[in-house]
Amino acid sequence: MRIFVLPLTTRQALIYCQRAEQKTTAKAGIADRVTRKAAQLWADWEAADKGWKKQIVKYGNQGLQRIPYQEWALKSFPPSNPKLQAEEIAANKKYDVTYPGNVIRKDDVPKVMARLARERKQLHWNRFVASLVAMPFTIPFALVPIIPNIPFFYAAYRCWSHWRALKGSDHLDFILDHRLYRLLSTPEIEDLYEQIAPDAPDFTFVTRIQVLDGSAPPEQILLPLGSHSLVAKVTGVPELSNEVERALWQIGRQSEQEKAQEAQGQPGEQPGKGAEESDKGSTPR
Repeated sequence: MRIFVLPLTTRQALIYCQRAEQKTTAKAGIADRVTRKAAQLWADWEAADKGWKKQIVKYGNQGLQRIPYQEWALKSFPPSNPKLQAEEIAANKKYDVTYPGNVIRKDDVPKVMARLARERKQLHWNRFVASLVAMPFTIPFALVPIIPNIPFFYAAYRCWSHWRALKGSDHLDFILDHRLYRLLSTPEIEDLYEQIAPDAPDFTFVTRIQVLDGSAPPEQILLPLGSHSLVAKVTGVPELSNEVERALWQIGRQSEQEKAQEAQGQPGEQPGKGAEESDKGSTPR
């Protein structure tokens, strides 16, 4: 397992966990089998030329694109359990945390990871419970002929997604608490940022208080749109292409919303506060 910390802007960074390859002989769990089955069904619907299946996939992909990239980041960490954790502590296992040392300070890397691990736990727990409660109320939609019960499947997916994010945050929190990580800035990652953003300022860890009182420096883009393919190529992790592309799209969309609010001259808006509220407001349940 390897962890990447990739600054996207001077305030925000993408965290992604590349899992170790699983042995094909190992028996897959129920959750993994259901996930693979759902992925295959989705791929079949996506291959349809037209009809309601194609439309569902179209709007479904748009919805997935709007799920906060922080949630996807937490879901990249595999769920752990007390037995595995005890083994990791006994073996003093260390996970490589790859980051660009020419953009982000070494001391800030654990802070960024801790923020992801701890600040969203309550949010995911609340929405996990809400999705769980909503599922029984969507069962009557199964009476609609031909079309499957989309509201139920959506509530079930969001319930599972928030649960996985919770488990991922627990695993990351455990790694941080027991210092089971090794910070590693590689020349390839540093050269990537030197190539894409040679004149960009460094990443700055900003606290919530700094954002609210306006003392934080202005946010600037480090990785521009369209750089996701190069990131995946340099790191050798194809999955990072989608992760980076989604995160940059969301950051661009958030920036446009903030500019629109400023253009309207909304009174009482504190500098930087719009970013925090935008993230909360755009988070699908």
